[in-house]
Amino acid sequence: MTTTSKSMMSPKGIAVYPRLNMPDTKFDELGAYKADIAVPFEEAIPLMDKLQAIWKAHTGKPANAISNTMWAKETDKETGEETGRVVFKMRVKNRLTKKGQVWDRQPKVFDAAGNRVMDIPNIGGGSTLKVFFEVYEWNAGGKMGVSLQPMKVQLLDLQEFVGGDDASPFDAEEGFTVSETDEVTFDGGGDSEDF
Repeated sequence: MTTTSKSMMSPKGIAVYPRLNMPDTKFDELGAYKADIAVPFEEAIPLMDKLQAIWKAHTGKPANAISNTMWAKETDKETGEETGRVVFKMRVKNRLTKKGQVWDRQPKVFDAAGNRVMDIPNIGGGSTLKVFFEVYEWNAGGKMGVSLQPMKVQLLDLQEFVGGDDASPFDAEEGFTVSETDEVTFDGGGDSEDF
């Protein structure tokens, strides 16, 4: 297996099912991180052209213009119509070192001002990101291709993911609201002891 790599910066895009605060182990036992972004077609063309040139130089033929290991034209799930956006596939898998330890390849996250975010929030779909990524040219088992591996992510607008039992099924109404600074305390009245 031979590989070469170089790094590039993406344009701003909208996150599509990202996994950045913890690895996804559904399809990979060691875990993988994902920073796919959807970019309007016209804004995506310059990066697509650069990546297409790399693909062609590496494999000897052009990549499929609709879908390949680097991008796919986005389609509406209900209608099947193209949305006018391109989704760049930014994914990186954890690996085992020669000593048998897991090499956690979590991309570093930075805020809009370029400050490192150490406590990464649960970045959800719809967040606005820029991705600094490695263009990974590979040749394995007779197959050749190019993958985009996220190394650093700039979080420009956060849409935090809320899923499972934490998602509210209720519409907003007038009345009691809780803020981050509110404390919920128990007051049992009478002679109850403090907890």
